Amino acid sequence: MLVNAGYISIWIMLMAFILMTTGWSDFVGLPMKNKKWFIIALSVCVTLQPIQETFHLGNVQIHLYAGTILLMLIALLAMRGPLVWDSRGYLLVCALLAGMIWGSVRKMYSVDPVFFWLDPLLDGPIVAGVLASAFSSKGQHQFTVLLFAGATAELVHALLQRNIYEAAIGSLQWWDSVWIAFTASRVVSLVFLAARAGVVRFIAIPWRNKGGSSSE
Repeated sequence: MLVNAGYISIWIMLMAFILMTTGWSDFVGLPMKNKKWFIIALSVCVTLQPIQETFHLGNVQIHLYAGTILLMLIALLAMRGPLVWDSRGYLLVCALLAGMIWGSVRKMYSVDPVFFWLDPLLDGPIVAGVLASAFSSKGQHQFTVLLFAGATAELVHALLQRNIYEAAIGSLQWWDSVWIAFTASRVVSLVFLAARAGVVRFIAIPWRNKGGSSSE
């Protein structure tokens, strides 16, 4: 699959924005409860995105984009719940597991790209998206998990290389993979919710008919 880097991200974000602004935010899983702060945070992240810093970890060169790192922190801090710290810890563990599998799949395809499922560039993100949907059904949690899983996958893939390798956390190609993974997680979650609703309705029909009948 030969697609210009960033094209998939722009297309998916545009579709998500249309759904969120037309009242279908539940399908995206990213509710806009406070649009003002959402727009401010997104604008700051976009503004800082061109700022890049390079770190060295052995033979690995790690390129970090400021906007992406800030968004990861915001997504993690935005978690809400009665056990917020436990939730964050759980999500980080899930992200670590999904990222390790994601990075291992990339490494496997880089060695022998013949036996792939859909496409060498799609299989890793899709597997990570399916795992994210298994860890949580909430879109906000899935997005947070996949952000950190994408960073973990990039590092795992880099560390498994024999020669010098450059890991880019926040590049256009990296964002394409993250958005593909998020789309896969939402599709799986929506299919599961639809199937569960259908099963519940099917089970409720006999009870409804029984309760509605009356003896003369």
